[in-house]
Amino acid sequence: MSTPVVEALSPAATQAVAAKVLTGAWSGRALVKLLGELEKWDVVIEAKKAKMNKLWIGSMIGAFVGFILMFVLFPYGIALFLIPFVLIFIFKKQLNGLEAADIPDELRKSVRPVLKQLGQDLHPEEKIKGTIQLTGIDESRCKLKKDLPPGHNRSLKLSVYETEVCDLRLPLADGSTAVLRLNNTFHKLERSYRTTRGKCKSKTKWKKAVTATAMLIPPVRWNWEPARMQKYVDKVNEKLSFAEKNGVMAARLDRYYKFKGIGNAPVATVPAEDIMKLFVRLSGMRPAGGTR
Repeated sequence: MSTPVVEALSPAATQAVAAKVLTGAWSGRALVKLLGELEKWDVVIEAKKAKMNKLWIGSMIGAFVGFILMFVLFPYGIALFLIPFVLIFIFKKQLNGLEAADIPDELRKSVRPVLKQLGQDLHPEEKIKGTIQLTGIDESRCKLKKDLPPGHNRSLKLSVYETEVCDLRLPLADGSTAVLRLNNTFHKLERSYRTTRGKCKSKTKWKKAVTATAMLIPPVRWNWEPARMQKYVDKVNEKLSFAEKNGVMAARLDRYYKFKGIGNAPVATVPAEDIMKLFVRLSGMRPAGGTR
């Protein structure tokens, strides 16, 4: 997709937009700058999508009105129907292209703000390593698809999609490593039913389950003090765990979120402030006085 915005991007950002993925190693400042370029791209695409969606809906309304006028003003009214009818397909094709070029909101609402806040804590000579996906739901890649017992419905279909937003390793100035992961799971429930008047209708409901993971890997083996934080852990929406990583004991805190939508998949994201709180609480379990 060729727009002035793409031409204004740096080579790295242009490559990322084309590949729909960021992978490699960056300094903290370079990655924040790169995500800033992609954020501007995303804002422009969102505006174009909103405009094109209005044109698409307008063309459908125009086709409906034209269809009625076609009989009233026949044969001259045929054009009033055909022109907006053709525009429906043109605008829909352009809208699909914009949606394919869109970037998940998590990058500008969750990932980039966290990287900016952690900027002063990053090791000045080490690189951030990992992967950031620039794609949303790919409905051609379905993890699970099955027909559910319809009950009172004509049919009930469930589709499940998984997307990994990011997996980043951030080297900190004290020698430890912070890990940030965001994973989305989408449940699409398509319901077809018959109304009391005998009309067949359908409805699509979406659920978005997000797992935000913060991990802290110390440079040497620490004697973590989880008792300091246990009372602050939400037993329903959070999970605190420890695991061996690179010969040391790493602390991990997962937090779970759920969002709902009707018709379209939810675009709500995890607030950056919540992710920062995960890292702050992990840091609060460090051994007192720097003891190991």
